[in-house]
Amino acid sequence: MTEILSPAKPIATSAPTGYMPIEEHGVIGDLRSVALVGTDGTIDWYCPVRFDAPSVFAALLDKERGGYFRIAPAHDGWKSRQLYFPDTNVLITRFLSHEGVAEVIDFMPVTHPGRLVRRVLGIRGELPLRLQGRTAERDDGHRHEQDGDS
Repeated sequence: MTEILSPAKPIATSAPTGYMPIEEHGVIGDLRSVALVGTDGTIDWYCPVRFDAPSVFAALLDKERGGYFRIAPAHDGWKSRQLYFPDTNVLITRFLSHEGVAEVIDFMPVTHPGRLVRRVLGIRGELPLRLQGRTAERDDGHRHEQDGDS
């Protein structure tokens, strides 16, 4: 018997729970720790310096208290693609719209443990981006502090 299969449905960028599916994330790291970067330009998991360090961004686990760092188009009507620069752990998130194309390039240099680098490039046209973020709440209800080293 021959069975006709319909094309697979595209992966949703947001699950009914409000959390992005894990398969919609790229991974960057420095051999000591990792960060997860969503196809929407959000870092929603990052523990600096060591895998077992307290998380600075953990919206992957708790979208209300977990913290995140997002660089994404400021308006609706865009699509995104993720790819790695060949033979590296450098992740490129490309945002495409009718008005323009922009890229966010994320990596964690091995020579500087705990440092996370995000670089924004305008590729074509104009595509306004919005930067949003907050650090995770600690158990005592306060947020992590930035040490000012940037």
